[in-house]
Formats: sequence, C-alpha cells, structure tokens
Amino acid sequence: MLGGAPVQHREVQGNESANFRAYFKTLRYKDGGVGSGFKKVTDVFKNRLYQVKGRRRVRVTEVPCLIDSVNSGDVFILDTKQIVYLFYGSESNKIERQKGIEVANQIRDVEHQGTSQVFVLDQNDKTVLRAEGRKFFTVLGANPEYINHIKSATEGGQDSLVAQSTFMNLIRVSDASGRMLMELAGRAPLNQDMLVDQDSYILDHGGNKIFVWHGKGSTREERKSSMIYASEYMIEKGYPADTMVTSCYQYAEPVEFRQCFLGIWKERVFANHETGPEKRRAAPTVTVNSLHKRRERSEAKRMFDDGTGEKQVWRIEKMKPVAVPAGKIGQFYSGDCYIVFYSYRENAGHGKEVQIVYYWIGAHSTPDERGAAAAFAVELDDKHGGKPIQMRIVQGKEPPHFMLIFKGTLIIRQGGNKSAFTHVKKREHVENGENGENGVNGSATEEPMEEDLAAEQEESSSNLFHVKGSTEDCCKGIEVVPKASMLNSNDVFVLSYDITTYVWYGKGCSSMEMKVGDYIATTIVNKSAPMLGIHEGAEPAQFWTLLGGKEEYADSVTLATAEPIYPARLFHVSNAKGYIAIEEIVDFAQEDLIEEDVIILDCSDEVFVWIGAGANEDERSHGLELATEYITSDPTGRDPDAVTIYQIRQGHEPPNFRAHFAGWDFRFRTSKIKISAEDGVTLASDALAQLERDNYPYSELIDGKCPVGVDPCSKENYLGDEEFMMLFGMDRAKFLDLPKWKKLSLKKEKKLF
Repeated sequence: MLGGAPVQHREVQGNESANFRAYFKTLRYKDGGVGSGFKKVTDVFKNRLYQVKGRRRVRVTEVPCLIDSVNSGDVFILDTKQIVYLFYGSESNKIERQKGIEVANQIRDVEHQGTSQVFVLDQNDKTVLRAEGRKFFTVLGANPEYINHIKSATEGGQDSLVAQSTFMNLIRVSDASGRMLMELAGRAPLNQDMLVDQDSYILDHGGNKIFVWHGKGSTREERKSSMIYASEYMIEKGYPADTMVTSCYQYAEPVEFRQCFLGIWKERVFANHETGPEKRRAAPTVTVNSLHKRRERSEAKRMFDDGTGEKQVWRIEKMKPVAVPAGKIGQFYSGDCYIVFYSYRENAGHGKEVQIVYYWIGAHSTPDERGAAAAFAVELDDKHGGKPIQMRIVQGKEPPHFMLIFKGTLIIRQGGNKSAFTHVKKREHVENGENGENGVNGSATEEPMEEDLAAEQEESSSNLFHVKGSTEDCCKGIEVVPKASMLNSNDVFVLSYDITTYVWYGKGCSSMEMKVGDYIATTIVNKSAPMLGIHEGAEPAQFWTLLGGKEEYADSVTLATAEPIYPARLFHVSNAKGYIAIEEIVDFAQEDLIEEDVIILDCSDEVFVWIGAGANEDERSHGLELATEYITSDPTGRDPDAVTIYQIRQGHEPPNFRAHFAGWDFRFRTSKIKISAEDGVTLASDALAQLERDNYPYSELIDGKCPVGVDPCSKENYLGDEEFMMLFGMDRAKFLDLPKWKKLSLKKEKKLF
C-alpha cells in the first residue's frame, strides 16, 4: 500500500523498542484479556505486583507477585484491593517515584472507585517495617526482615538496557540461481559492500535483534521468503520468541542497522520518511553532525481533517463528566481534565464517519481526575462500538489536529475544580461570578507554590495571558504570572483588569497571535471592559502598574523578528543508557525539561545549556561540549563568534530562555537546590573552565563548601601539593598509606569532611 518505504518492526510484550515506547507516556501490562469462544475470563480478584521502571519514558509492568521480583533500583506497586502499597527502592529515581504515585492513585480511584488506601514504603526509611509495612512483605511471601536482602539495583537491570552483541552473521536470500537459497554472506566485521541490491539479507545481531534487509532490486519472492526464513532461523538457533525482528529497505535503513557495518555509511538519496534521532556514544565531533538537519514534527502527518467537524466537550467534576456549555468550549483549566469527542466525514463530508476521543490532562490535575478522564474515554469508545480513535493529550503537548478543531481559540487558564479527593484552595478573585466548584482560579493540586512569582499569581487582581503560535494548528493562549518579566517581543499578551483589557503586541508577533489576542480580550476575559491594543514601546503608565512595575523582559533582536532565520530548537542530553545520547525534541514544551538531564536550547544568537537539578557531571560536561561543537560546526554560515553560549541552572531560567516556552509555569518541577543568582547563569566557557579545574585553595573547600565538580568525599585531592603538605604535614603518598580511620580523622580535624 505504501510502496515498501516504511520500516516494519515486530514488537513483543516486555521487549518493546525505544521507538515504540516513545509513542506512549506509560506502558502498563496486565494479565488476562477478553473472553472468546475458546477462552473464559473470570473476574476473581488476585493480588498484583507492578514494576515501575525507566527514566524519560517510564514503563509499568505486571511481574510475579513474589519478593524475588523486587529490587532496590525501581518502584513497585502491590495491589491488594483494600490497600495499594507503593514501595520505593533505595536507588529508584525521582521520575519512577512520580509515576508510581500517579499509577497507585489511578488504581485506587479508578479500578477500586476510591475504596482503597495508598500506603507508601521507602526502603531508606527505618520505620518501613512498622504496622502496614510488614504486611507488604508478608503478601509477597517473605519475612519483613527480608528488606535487608532485596535484590540490588544492578540485579534489577539498567533503566535503559542496551543489549551488546559479540557476533554478527549476514545471511543472503536469493533466487538468482533459479531456486531460493539462503547462504552465509559474511561474519563480523561487516562492511556495506557485502549488501547486493538485487537480493535480500538477514542480519543476526548477536541474537539480540534480527534485521531483514531488502535491496532495491530484490524480487517479491525474495522479500517474502526472507521473512519466513528469519522466523525459521530464530527457531533453529533457539532464540527467544520475543527476539525483535525489523524489516527495512535499501535507502531506508534505520541507524541501528547501519551501525552494524564498519566505516562511514555511504549516504544516498533517501525516501521521504523519518528514521528517528541518532543516538551515539559520547563523541561530540561525530554526534553533533546529525543535529544540523532539523527534524520535522511527525504530528503534522496525522492531520485527520480541516477541523470543521462536530465536537462535544466534557470536564471531569467530582469524578464525573459534565458537559461544557457552548460558550465555554475551548477554555481549559490547568487543574482539570477534559474529554473532547470529535467526528467528521471523509471525502469532503460524503464519506464514512470518523470519530476521535481526545482526553486532555491538565498540568496540575489530580490522579483521580486523570483516571476518571481515561475511564470516560473508554466509556465513549464502548458507546460507539469501539470505532473512535483514542488519544491522550498532556497540557503543553497538544497535537496540531487537536489545536485545529478549536481554530486558535484554545485558552488554558490557571485553577480548576475541587477534586473528589483533593480540596481546592479558593482565590479571592473568582472568574465571571463562578465559585466553589466551577471555574475557580485556584489550584487543583496539593503542590506548594515555592516561587514568589507563582504566589503573586494567586494574589493578583489582574490576569495575564501569553498568546503564542503562528497558525491555527499551534496557536493558543495560556494564563501566566502577571509580571512584566513574563513579556517577550515575539508574542502577544493580554492583560485584563476590572475596567480595562490591554492587548500588547510584541514587535515580532504573528498575525495569528494578534487575532487570538483580540479574541481573548473581547470574548473570554472581560466582555464588559473596553479593549485597548498597544504596540511594544508605546505602553501607558497604567499597563506597567497593573504588572507590578516595569521590569526587564525578553526583547532580543531574534525575538523581535517575526520570522527568524534560525527558529529555536531544543535537544535532550542524557547518559541514562550508559553513554551520552542526544536527540532533538520537536514542538518542545516546559514539560521536556527533565530534571535529571541536560537540555540545549538553540535561540540563534544565544544558546542555553540548561542543567537539571538531578543531572550528573558527565551529562553537564558533555552538554557544554556538545553545545560548543554544535555551533562551531554549523554548516548554515552562522558566525560562532556572534553566538553566546550560557549555562543556566534549573530554577534560574532568564527571560530570554523562558520566552521560548508557551505559558511558563513557575510551579513546574521547582528545584529544591539553593543556588546563588551569580551561579544560576554563567558563560559556558567559564563553566567548562570550572569543570576542568583540579586545584582549589583550602579556603574554598572547608566548612561545607564544595565547588561544582568536586567530590565532597575526597576534597583533599583538590589541594595543591604545597598546601597539602603544609596542612597534613606529609605528602600524598604517606597520607594514602594511613589506615582509613586515621585519614577520616585528619580530614575531620581539617574541616574537609
């Protein structure tokens, strides 16, 4: 049907590839299935144990309900119906813990209709074996004291396990002799010249993965037979049934296939398809070359229609869907969840009806609301005979078609409903006379607002909306903190007050943003107040007064240009797989700033290296090096000397950085680490020099001081030789020969411990 261009992947439960997992926020497996003429499914409850594992993409898998399934590196959920136990392994990461809370609450609120209790157990907590904690181990068939013998994180496996092979076989499948033959074409090391474009080949990647490659001149019989032979080959070799099999065509080989061959792959004109980001081992001079080709957003290919179909919208209120009035459709609250049922007819309204169920998850909605939204989406699907397409959408990651059906009128406001299980703190200001349980501009989350600016959003009597996007399929308005520092020259902002509504047009804003800004001012925020449009640079005094005074905001030359030569791009840097990998994130949002990793944001004349609070030194140093190499190797002719590279710490994002994210939320993943403003934003060159520094004066290491890059347990190693001798009265060799207790005693005495 598609001319043989697509790459085909065979996926098996529990062994899905990273590309497959990327399409789902969370994968959760359950035993059982639907009843059939040959299988009867009973509804008797049994205890279930789930493993929560991963970093950027977390997978939730049902595992045997035994203590041997538990390890210290992951999070586990034990569902006993009455109590849902949430066990934090001592070395589990923050993302796993957050996902564990979400899933445990979903089990409680959706599967058990709120009748269960969630009990949290932390392996690092000495009181874990009290009361209910002991029952966790009893249910798993172990003595509570077994907590000291749980499998280690290493035994539990890496969060992103990369299979390594020790051999590779290349097998040729050809009918050139008049009959179909399968013969060995070569063993590792392999080179590209071994592939003849008139045949098909089977590549055995050490038993970890099987590739089936089809040359452009291969016959239909060869292509068909090679897939059959691949299955027979697996059985002959005794490989597991879940071994991955990937089929690809010449000129459309995925990166994983090409890397099996020595030398530089001979590039040719490739078919128009996406092969995904290239992730290679840490080698900045090699990796960055693949980044200069901009990735196109794949969502653009999923545009179902022109957005003129019929839509119905519901909001979750007290665990139940409530229809949104026609005049309120398009207004979403970040503390709520919504379900949108959309239908249209193909062939310009004359074909079959297509139905889509979108369920939208607000950034500050509660787990019970999210679960109720998912349950109602399933209910709608069942009501229409299973025909609708279901799509889960997270705030900030709305796909183009979802945006298109609102025609640029999608508005995301702060606050939300009171949850069935969570109390909502009311704000003094209530929108349009609504109160209590419908449209309160309060917070539907128990998270504390730790930033002063976020607190001001609760107290302010004015509302500020950030309008961003150049077309109907990407433009929206988001309520933000009413501060002048939130403005930027590239967008439109709507400032609403009791008697006036200002629409502020930045110098680089688009016509679509101006249209949506005017719509918000005249239709949404305050219909009775007059609208006053003002251009950047011509603001009246009252405008700044309503924003708490005039402040510096993002007004760079790039932002003041409606169509910049180099649109902003964002890259994710992580060593979660055991080596440094970098990939571009298309249609990025604040949610993509992963706390445990490093992000590179290319803003044309400025490049920011964002350091998450949980990022390690390897990720940080490589992020700085990759950003520098990325700019110096840019083939577009951009002058590297005209680009400033900054390192910024989580929680210290400057206006020029925040300006590239629609509706910056100060409550999102607030860092608990206190860093001075001076250290929050530094030049990348200075940061690299700091990392490369290996000597520090004694005064910078004592009394709890620990410069970035210094091992706090080995501060003595960073002293100069002369200062080391003066301080300890001996050279390093003699110090190393001392007993461990003696070295610790000396370090404590000198305030280096």
